[in-house]
Amino acid sequence: MDISIIIPVYNVERYLKDCLDSIIQQSNEIMLQAIIVDDGSSDRSQTIAKHYTMLYPDIFEYHRKTNGGLSDARNYGVRFAKGTYLMFLDSDDYLREDACFALFTCLKKTQADVVLYDYISFDEHQQKAVTMLASDSGFISDRQYLLTQPTAWNKIVKTEAYKQHHITFPKGIWYEDRATTGAYINFAKRIYYLQQPLYYYRQRTNSIMNQQMYHPKMLDMKTAIAYMLEQLDIQRYHDEVEYICISNLIYQSGERLLPHHKKEEMAMFVRYMNDLFPNWEKNPYYLKRSKLYQSICKAIKQNHLGIARRLFHLKNKMV
Repeated sequence: MDISIIIPVYNVERYLKDCLDSIIQQSNEIMLQAIIVDDGSSDRSQTIAKHYTMLYPDIFEYHRKTNGGLSDARNYGVRFAKGTYLMFLDSDDYLREDACFALFTCLKKTQADVVLYDYISFDEHQQKAVTMLASDSGFISDRQYLLTQPTAWNKIVKTEAYKQHHITFPKGIWYEDRATTGAYINFAKRIYYLQQPLYYYRQRTNSIMNQQMYHPKMLDMKTAIAYMLEQLDIQRYHDEVEYICISNLIYQSGERLLPHHKKEEMAMFVRYMNDLFPNWEKNPYYLKRSKLYQSICKAIKQNHLGIARRLFHLKNKMV
């Protein structure tokens, strides 16, 4: 078996066929194991998944479990993986028709432990290509890798190494990819960036995470960061980890919380950041960011949240 693809499924009857059809369209030169993990769906997802498993038993296998969330479904699926390589596909997304061939060819040629690749972000109105790095295809350092987008679904890894290092996604929280994918550097000696958009990521307007309202799960970022820190050598990757914390605990959390006037919650993130890295404003990656970015972070640190909100508004008008 060449590639195992973990597909967590939960109430996605509207999109599941697109996802599974994209597996069927992959090159028959690549031996695929598509592991569908039904996380207790209550809609027609179970019927659809079983139908594909019946039609294509050499490709799909179906497993149903009690609902435990995305992380739990991914972790559950990994135990069945038999392929040389492992990747994740969310069930409302789909792959480019030559994705697996391109990835397997790249892996055989480069002998990489991890390959990350670009993707297409789309909704019902438009689509745009998202590049992971401003460079051509090629090997990248572990430090470069840490600073890329931490999504699980645009990476393929060696299955044996993934299992040997006991990589797992934390259950029950948002931002599980931020918590987990950085740990790939613990086993990846060769990391390759493939500058091809091989994955189609669906932006769902009805998704809880994409809605503009406040949700208490936004506070899970602290848990995700704590989980990430347990996996990484903070001394070795001090500057990279510190910058990741600035980006997630200060800037991005501010962008999510300040429109809802969540002062206490924002103060909690700032305290946590200051406890972790008291001198974070001297971070070399942070100092390379725009003056606007730095001004927003500084305003948040100093509890000038009204100023930070206005600066975020200015930033959004400039986009």
